[in-house]
Amino acid sequence: MATQETVKKFITPIENLPALSTETQGYSVRYRIVSSDKNRTSHWSPVYLLQPGFTFVTGDIQFYKAGSIASIVWDSVEVTKVVNAKTYSITKTHEYDIWVRWDRGGGDGDWLYKERIDTTSLSLPIPNTYTINGVVQPSSPNRMSIEIYLKGEPVERADGAPGTPFLKVYRLLNETV
Repeated sequence: MATQETVKKFITPIENLPALSTETQGYSVRYRIVSSDKNRTSHWSPVYLLQPGFTFVTGDIQFYKAGSIASIVWDSVEVTKVVNAKTYSITKTHEYDIWVRWDRGGGDGDWLYKERIDTTSLSLPIPNTYTINGVVQPSSPNRMSIEIYLKGEPVERADGAPGTPFLKVYRLLNETV
């Protein structure tokens, strides 16, 4: 006689998801099934890829380094997109939300909100330290990653960070500084 298993569903808040993978552009998640019967063993599920709803808009981005200054320059973007049945049209002066991550090449530095700007370039001093999970690291970073989003709706990034839309315009990962 076959036993009938109950399908259970779980919901996790976006802030509890792991870091967004820059390689897969999604969240790699798995869960562990633990039995209340101590004679049974628990096991992990396969890894599932959950992809958020942001959309890349193609364009060109360049990275330059001069002394202790890192500069990024990108093309202006004209966008009319339909995402999840909503139309996003940006026809006035563009504003971009710039996210920066400093690390030592492992991709584990914290993403930091830098600023909202209405130009197509940004120059930043290369810092002496960087953070991982809010903890200051003892060495200088040697890598810089940038994500650029168009200002607009919705007011949350696909990974739950407040104040940025999910229309991702440019991505520049692990540039040597």
